Amino acid sequence: MAFQVDRSPFDPESGFEYYICFKPKTEVEGDEIESRISIEVALSISETGDIADLSFLVPKICRNDYALSFLKRDPNANCVENRVFIALPGLNGDSVFAAAATLELDHSGRIVAIEINGCIPKTSTFTPARA
Repeated sequence: MAFQVDRSPFDPESGFEYYICFKPKTEVEGDEIESRISIEVALSISETGDIADLSFLVPKICRNDYALSFLKRDPNANCVENRVFIALPGLNGDSVFAAAATLELDHSGRIVAIEINGCIPKTSTFTPARA
C-alpha cells in the first residue's frame, strides 16, 4: 500500500505544502478528523519538489499500536521507539528541511494523515540596501 501524497503549487513565501494520507482509503473526509496535533517534521525533498522521506517524533498521546495502526501496516514506514520514519519508493532526497506539520487523528485516535505546512529554507536575513 502506498501513501497518497498531495502537493500544493509552489508559493515563494511558504514553499510547497504537502498532505500525506496514511489511511488506506484514498481520501480522508473532513468530518472524520477529530483532532490535530502540531509537530515538527524532518523531510528530504527531491530536486523536483517531491517528498523522498520524512521523520517525526510521535506525540505522547499517540505512542500506542492502535494510534500507529495505519503507519505500521505499510512497509515504507518504520516505527522505532518514539519516532516514525517513512521512505517513499523511487525517490531520492536532495535537500533536507525541518518544517512545521500537523498530525490529523480520527475519532478513534488513529493517525490518518500529516499536513506539512510549507517548507522553504530561510538561508539569510540579509536585505540589500536600496539606492
